[in-house]
Amino acid sequence: MTEDVFCVAGLIIVYLISGSLLEGLTGLRCRPGFTLVGRWCFSVQLEPTSMLNSSEICHKQGAHMAVLDSREKEEVLVNYIEQMEFFNISQGRQELYKIAKMEWDVQTEKNKFCEDFKRYGSQSTSYRHIPNAKIPIGSPPHLRANLSTPQGFSLKLSSIPGAGMGAWTDQFVPRYTILGVYEGVIHTRDSDDDLYSWQVDKQGSNGTYVIDAADPSCSNWLRFVNSPTKVSEENVIPVSCEGIIFYMTTRDVEPGTELLVWYGDSYGRFLGVNRIHPEYDLNGSVAFRANVLTFSDDDVLVFDDWTPVTYQNWLENDSEDKDGSVAVDPIFGLLLTYHHDDQWHWVPERNYTYYTGPEGLQLPFFCEDSSYIPEVG
Repeated sequence: MTEDVFCVAGLIIVYLISGSLLEGLTGLRCRPGFTLVGRWCFSVQLEPTSMLNSSEICHKQGAHMAVLDSREKEEVLVNYIEQMEFFNISQGRQELYKIAKMEWDVQTEKNKFCEDFKRYGSQSTSYRHIPNAKIPIGSPPHLRANLSTPQGFSLKLSSIPGAGMGAWTDQFVPRYTILGVYEGVIHTRDSDDDLYSWQVDKQGSNGTYVIDAADPSCSNWLRFVNSPTKVSEENVIPVSCEGIIFYMTTRDVEPGTELLVWYGDSYGRFLGVNRIHPEYDLNGSVAFRANVLTFSDDDVLVFDDWTPVTYQNWLENDSEDKDGSVAVDPIFGLLLTYHHDDQWHWVPERNYTYYTGPEGLQLPFFCEDSSYIPEVG
C-alpha cells in the first residue's frame, strides 16, 4: 500500500491511506458520510451524474465538490482512488464509446471509398452512387438546385428551427450510399460567412479552393442538406477525394428522415452548437469530476468559492487555440483523469452536449467537507 506522512500536534505519524485506520491511530474524525483521507474529509459519489447534479448533491450534504488546491491533496486523493480500486467502477460512458467507434469506422470507410473512386470512379460496384435528376431543358436557372433532386428524395421545410428548406429521403437509404457530388462555384475566397461552402485541397499543388453552393443556379440539391444539432440527427458525412466533395450516408436512413451533415466548427458556432466528443479529451482514460472552475471578471481562474487556482496539473490538449488556451464555457468542470502516460492530470470539461444531450457528461465525483475540521476525539 501507499505510505505517507502526517503531522499531528508536532508528532510524525506514518499511515496507510485509509480513513478508518488513520482515525483509529489518531482519533481524528470526519462527520458521518465522509471519510478521512490524509488531512481532508471526502465523500466519494460513484453514481455517474452531470456537472450541475454533482454540485447540487455535494451542497445537499452541506459540502462542496473536491477542491484540488495543492499537489499534496491531489496525491492523497489519487492514492485513495487507487487503493480503493475505483478504476473498476462504471464511468457511464459506454454509449459514448460506441459512438466514438462508429465515427472511427466511418473515417475508415471514407478512406476506402476514396481509394475505390480513384480506381473505378462512379462505376464502382462497391458503392451505390445516386445521380442528380435530369434538369429539363429551358428550366429557370434559379430552380437548378431544386430540380436536380433525385427520385426518392424531396425538398421541404427542415426539422432544424430557422434552417429553411431541408433535404429528405422518401425511401430507405443504406449506410455508405454516395448521395452525390456537392456542386457550386469554385473560388479561393474563404470566409466564415460562406455558409454553403466546403474547402478542398488543390490536386497536384499546394493550397486550397472553395466549392460554394450559395447560388442555386450553380449548385445542386445537396445544398439543402442542413447541419444537425445533436449526434442522433447526423446521418451524412462529407468525403473529400480527388478535389471533389461527396456526401455519404453514415448509417441506414429510414424513409421520412431529413438528411443532415456537420458543416464544420465555423458553421457550428453560427448555430451555437459544439461538436466535441468527450473521448477527444478523455481518450478512454478513467475520469472523476473534482470541482467546478470559472473565470472572474478579470479573467483569473477561480474555484466556485472564488479562491484563485494557484496549483495546476493540466493535461496538454491538442485542441488548444493559437494562444495556448482551450475553448471552454465560462463555468466548467475540472476532470481528474488517469491518462495513458500513467499519470494523473486535469482536463477541462467542455461542452459535449452534441454527444451527451443537454445534461452533459455523466461522471463519478468527490465531495469535500472543509467546514468540518477533523479533531482528535
